[in-house]
Amino acid sequence: EISVKERHTLAVALGRLGDPRIITDLRDPAAYVEIRPGTYRIGDNQLRKEWSWILEEASFEVEALFWLSRFPVTNSQFGLFLREGGYREQKWWSEAGWQWLQQERVTEPLYWRNPKFSEPNQPVVGVSFWEAEAFARWAGGRLPTEREWEAAARGPAGFDYPWGNDWEDGICNSHEAGLGSTSAVGIFPRSRSAAFELEDM
Repeated sequence: EISVKERHTLAVALGRLGDPRIITDLRDPAAYVEIRPGTYRIGDNQLRKEWSWILEEASFEVEALFWLSRFPVTNSQFGLFLREGGYREQKWWSEAGWQWLQQERVTEPLYWRNPKFSEPNQPVVGVSFWEAEAFARWAGGRLPTEREWEAAARGPAGFDYPWGNDWEDGICNSHEAGLGSTSAVGIFPRSRSAAFELEDM
């Protein structure tokens, strides 16, 4: 193991060269992980009632197979959408999304040119719901629901964290890791989801 900052620096360099872990075109089925049907634990709302805590848990039935991309959407992946005219072609946008795009005159994600967030294998940031929705349509899919995302992150065992039930400082890009920015995807192998090997959940 090397320090998080050194790992991030190396991963950024790899991204500039062409990160072989990342399939740039998310229209390729190989970029996805299969999430199997089943019952998944969701929720964990703690409600305070008369000086006691009540833990509410629920379950969610995944009735049909679905797929999530192995990594968060990266700048290199979103860049392909940009280069192929994603912001100019109405067919990828919902009616409300297209109206928003025309009204706001958006041509790229908000922080697209900010060097702190713009490395090829960093996750794309500054994307509105409408932009994310259009990108998902262009890629041939849709955005996951909140429940689907949580089911995939927690896995069939219903872990509190993607890797298990115990928090560990520094194994994901939280404050404790000390990076102060988004990280190149996939540099925290110990936090990979135990059930599906999804990265950076």
